[in-house]
Amino acid sequence: MLLLFPGEPFNLPQVEPVYAAEAVAAEQLGLAWAVIDLEALIDGAIKQALRRVPTATAPTLAVYRGWMLSLDQYQQLSNGLAARNYQLINDPASYTHCHHLPNVLPLLGNQTPASIVFPQAQGLDAASIAHEAAGSFGQQALIIKDYVKSRKYEWHEACFIPNASDQAQSAKVIQTFIERQGADLVGGVVLRAWHALEIWQAHQQSGLALAYEYRSFWLDGRLLWATPYWDHQPSQPTPDWARYAELAQQVQSRFWTLDLALTQTGAWLIIELGDGQVSGLPDHASAHEFLHALAQRLAAT
Repeated sequence: MLLLFPGEPFNLPQVEPVYAAEAVAAEQLGLAWAVIDLEALIDGAIKQALRRVPTATAPTLAVYRGWMLSLDQYQQLSNGLAARNYQLINDPASYTHCHHLPNVLPLLGNQTPASIVFPQAQGLDAASIAHEAAGSFGQQALIIKDYVKSRKYEWHEACFIPNASDQAQSAKVIQTFIERQGADLVGGVVLRAWHALEIWQAHQQSGLALAYEYRSFWLDGRLLWATPYWDHQPSQPTPDWARYAELAQQVQSRFWTLDLALTQTGAWLIIELGDGQVSGLPDHASAHEFLHALAQRLAAT
């Protein structure tokens, strides 16, 4: 296995600081790793991007641990690595399956908030979206995001819609979200029903209410590793991971993540299902434990 980390812009071969702890852990565990130049990858210069990745003498599994990539960028990365005899743990189809929320919504059913998808290709008119939301959700509160990200740290301006029936207010939040995402908006807009979560603390900087949340990594249909999402979050209550065994068999990916949040009714709600390579570790999490678990599981397959 070869781990791939993004290099610090204009300071190769240093690893991007966010992923430096994983690179140190890989070194301590004796795992092979290399740095890729994301700036070059974004520019379409795949050979330049992979200039620090040695060619493998035999077919070798590669696991990318870094920033989110567009579907085109991921395809280029996959092709470039294949030319060096590496195969990404998730092929481009698997990456697409988990990276874009609308692809997995049919699998999640009522375990995730009710959602309406508005593809960017069909045009994103805030007033029209607000009108449809009012018809579908009534007075329900909503969250807005694109296919991969929300703007939760801009909660009232560009994330939370208190009452879907208030179309003027809804349209204002939707328009603000679309404008602030700008060229970074991915896929389209998704409106999701808001559920009251069990809060344990407010974020010290943003004031964001912090719920009991877990990030879990899954490999080949089985739970690999899980951790509380927020720094200093109490380790209890804990989800019953066995509940997601059936779902895990349906996800069309080897390596993916499941993020859960506890509602005020005591139920765990699926907030996100994502690609395991571009899902980061919370600041408090042990990179050593995570990579050790990953390496052990892969060695056993």
